[in-house]
Amino acid sequence: MGILTILILSCFIQSVAAQGNLVVNGGFDTDASGWTLVNVSAGYGYLATGGNPSGCVLLYNPSSPYASTASQEINSLTPGTLYTVSGDYSSGGKGIANNSFGVALDGVYLFEANSPPTYNWYSFSFEYMATSTSALLSISAQLNGTGYPYSIDNIAMYAVPEPNSLCLMGVGGMMSALLFRHRRKARR
Repeated sequence: MGILTILILSCFIQSVAAQGNLVVNGGFDTDASGWTLVNVSAGYGYLATGGNPSGCVLLYNPSSPYASTASQEINSLTPGTLYTVSGDYSSGGKGIANNSFGVALDGVYLFEANSPPTYNWYSFSFEYMATSTSALLSISAQLNGTGYPYSIDNIAMYAVPEPNSLCLMGVGGMMSALLFRHRRKARR
């Protein structure tokens, strides 16, 4: 059974190692390079402190009712592949019903949230099926004219791991051989 375990683990490692985080600088540790910030006032945007941990981006424009947005073109997608998009956000003290925060791919919001009642960090995660080799990831605050600022951090996009077909066939063959051997011993 030791060989079977090693084979299964090697299948898993191969599938997970296939592709890393596709988001450039999603941790905002030293700056907001790789991101385009739109409708974000001076003094906001990248902040060296206040992240989860370290730096973050504060999406806010107190003089505008329009969404403040951080966006990035995600490349190297495989059409038909499922991806997990995740990250952290913080706002707070409002606890209102309006969706004031959202994450979109190619202009379609796939995650929206109300302003949370505390200033703690909250996480979002959702799955996205790629339809082309690239997609525009946009993270927005002040949606619906609410004017509420949000900090974002730890933005990531990973392919959902699929087991390697050949590995699965190998595991199936090994299990069949072990079952055949077990039955053969039981008949004796």
